[in-house]
This record gives sequence, structure tokens and C-alpha cells, in this order.
Amino acid sequence: MSLWEAAWRFGVPLIGVLAVAAAVSVAFSDPPDKFSLPRGWQWAWVGLWLMTAGEAAFGDDRPWFERAWKGAVALLVAVAVTVAAWRHHRWRTRAAPAPPSPVDPGSSPQP
Repeated sequence: MSLWEAAWRFGVPLIGVLAVAAAVSVAFSDPPDKFSLPRGWQWAWVGLWLMTAGEAAFGDDRPWFERAWKGAVALLVAVAVTVAAWRHHRWRTRAAPAPPSPVDPGSSPQP
């Protein structure tokens, strides 16, 4: 196996898994108010997840190593999105204004 072939077969997947692992760490460390629903190019994350999960699950003619790293990438993307969405949801419920307190019907308005 040549150096180029080894780099392509093992280096690129390793870089991909590390990049997505960095996305998971960003999902845990970024403030939850920065999370936004996918717009424009951010739908590429959905495509990346669908592609890697599908090839990891149904890529019968693929080597085990390729299926393994694609499964790891799909899992990490799903974890990053789930954590970011959950943190954003919790932040929005805490930041929501409190409902107004009911007014006592027996009290008269103050002049």
C-alpha cells in the first residue's frame, strides 16, 4: 500500500471523525442562544448525516473500516445536533417571561 493510498484510506476518515468530534465539543460549550435552525448551507449537516448513516447501515459492499468511520461520524453528528437543540430548548424555556400573576378581584385599583 502506497503512502498516498494509506493517507486516503485512513487519514481522511480520521480527519472527518475529529472534525465532527470538534462539532460535538462546540455543541457542548457554545452558549445555547447561538443555536439556530438550519438555513441555507446548514442543511448540508442533514445531508452528511443521511449519507453517512445510510452508507454505514446499508453499505454492504463497503469495507468494515469505511462502514465503521461513517457510523461514527453519523453518531457524532446526531449527538451534536441533539445536544445543541436540547440546550437551546432549555435556554428558551428559562428565558421566557413569567406569566402575569392573577389580579385579586376584591381589590380596587390604586388611584
